[in-house]
Amino acid sequence: MYIESKLKEVDKALFEMDFSGLDRKSILSKEVSNYSDSGLKAAGKIQFTNGLLIIDTEFNNKKSLTNILEIKGEYIQVSYLKKRGADLILSGVKQAVGLGRIQCCYDLDTRSIIKLPANQPIHCQAIYLSKDYYLELLKNEAWIENNTFYKKVLQGDLQSWGACQFPINYNLYHILNEIAQANWDEDFKFFFIELRLKELFLSLHLCQQESLKGFPKDISEENREKIKKAHAYLIEHFKSPPTIKVLARKVLLNELQLKKDFKKMYGKTIRSFVIELRMEKAKSLLGKYTVSEMAGILGYKSIPHFINTFKKCYGYTPKQGLNQ
Repeated sequence: MYIESKLKEVDKALFEMDFSGLDRKSILSKEVSNYSDSGLKAAGKIQFTNGLLIIDTEFNNKKSLTNILEIKGEYIQVSYLKKRGADLILSGVKQAVGLGRIQCCYDLDTRSIIKLPANQPIHCQAIYLSKDYYLELLKNEAWIENNTFYKKVLQGDLQSWGACQFPINYNLYHILNEIAQANWDEDFKFFFIELRLKELFLSLHLCQQESLKGFPKDISEENREKIKKAHAYLIEHFKSPPTIKVLARKVLLNELQLKKDFKKMYGKTIRSFVIELRMEKAKSLLGKYTVSEMAGILGYKSIPHFINTFKKCYGYTPKQGLNQ
């Protein structure tokens, strides 16, 4: 598998990787060139081993740019675009890369053109696996025989970009961040990442199973997409969530409809969903920060309010949780 990412207007490669000959049992990493030319700001990190590339990049350009991404060989891609949107031109067809969705594909020898609009910060996380790496990684998982995507890969049935996508949820968001950041001891990083990759593909499988159940039929397709965008936006901004009024404006839906349809689709109010997200994050922070630091990280202005909310959710205070 060979991957090259190049910015056309400045004639600079963000990275260029050939995965042949790399040690399969170690994860290497390097910074993506931190460009700060006039009109361009691009920075990030890549991690890689034989058959695997993990990308975490951010763009903040003052003029429109074109990222040409060339991939040779059979590959599986899992990607998530944070912040604003971008346009992808693949095989001459323009597609919007919308927010709030994880994109998966299985393809061969592609050349993609990604249009990066000016003055719109973009943060992208992407994972590329060779076909051999993907099949070897998941072949012994108990659930894999029922996974449609895995069967397609096994049969060589290509699934182009856009054919397989999932709405982001907190679990997927958290796993992707952990894989992309990989703040782990170097001696164990490879094993940590492989465990998280298995968890990621299992979570995507569960999302696929959940999607088969469908959403309430009395919500129009247009409104369902708007509610999904609201759901994704809250996952990105739960530490400082918008008001219902602001959120309704962002997804172009009136406040009453937003609240009503959100509860129908997800079985909880927007407020309770935000609290749930904050508490899930709070549990992951236990032992790493003081109670007051946790409250600040999660956007609580009142420490007693944070402690009471935590206790109501888990049945014990953050301090008691440290001793369990």
